[in-house]
Amino acid sequence: MVKPIESGFLFVYKPPGITSSDLVLKTKRLLGQKSVGHTGTLDRFAEGLLILPCGDYTAFSQVFLGKDKTYLAEVIVGLRTDSGDPDGIVEVDDRTSVLQTFLTAFPRKRLEEELQTLTTLTTQKAPKISALKVGGKRQSDLFREGTLVEEKERAITIHAVIDIQFTAVGFSFRIHVSSGTYIRKIVLDLSEKWGIPLSLGRLVRESIGDYGLEGAKTLDQITSSDLKGWKEVFPLPIRIVDEVEKKAVIHGGYIWDKLPKADENGFYIVDSDETTILAWCSYEGKPSHIPYRYRKVFFDPSAKIMFSK
Repeated sequence: MVKPIESGFLFVYKPPGITSSDLVLKTKRLLGQKSVGHTGTLDRFAEGLLILPCGDYTAFSQVFLGKDKTYLAEVIVGLRTDSGDPDGIVEVDDRTSVLQTFLTAFPRKRLEEELQTLTTLTTQKAPKISALKVGGKRQSDLFREGTLVEEKERAITIHAVIDIQFTAVGFSFRIHVSSGTYIRKIVLDLSEKWGIPLSLGRLVRESIGDYGLEGAKTLDQITSSDLKGWKEVFPLPIRIVDEVEKKAVIHGGYIWDKLPKADENGFYIVDSDETTILAWCSYEGKPSHIPYRYRKVFFDPSAKIMFSK
């Protein structure tokens, strides 16, 4: 039996052709972990960065889910699928003739101007072919069953579109977006706006928040030594406690003085060894009878387990 590893974060390069959930399950088996989360799914065809919090660090998943993302998108001109990606059902495939028409109609200056207008978007309707749940069923399943699906609209921000290039099959660009933005829906909307069949051929997530592909490894490269700790990945202000205060914290009690000046993600209460997190906390808004709340206490008094890394 593989001995379970301690808590931490893994930076994994997801290959195309596998779902994010499958990658999580494979990571669990590989490292003998009971708990592995992820910080934002990638479609099956997509590839790139997944940050996997392991062990008790799955408590941090929601923080990363809300961070901005950047992608490299490669678009095929003359191909359109119902999902806007290679896994969809082909609706139009006339690449050679349409590509020539596209290159004539969209010289570099016009292509750049059109793609830069994306930064003015403030909302987006989710694609009908998506994993969003409607009445407990995937929206994509309902759509392909012929059920009328109402596209859900959400607020988005597109911060920048850069590195626009022509390719042998169409064009590519890099895009920096808010969490929850569908790149393939952007391509589908461009296809409709321009009247030209378009589909994503490749999508690479290159960053999540401030974390890039540097150091990300494929599944066949990962070992438990690749786990990254909170100091490296998610550092926050800390409050170090003595033994008396420690006992209070691990039983959910509060300490009242010398709290650090925390950022929006809160602060840690740390054991006297200065490496072991006892608790992750966030400040309470005023008025409140307590100065902070525990978002996660990293200690099980019955099992006498603390999580450090």
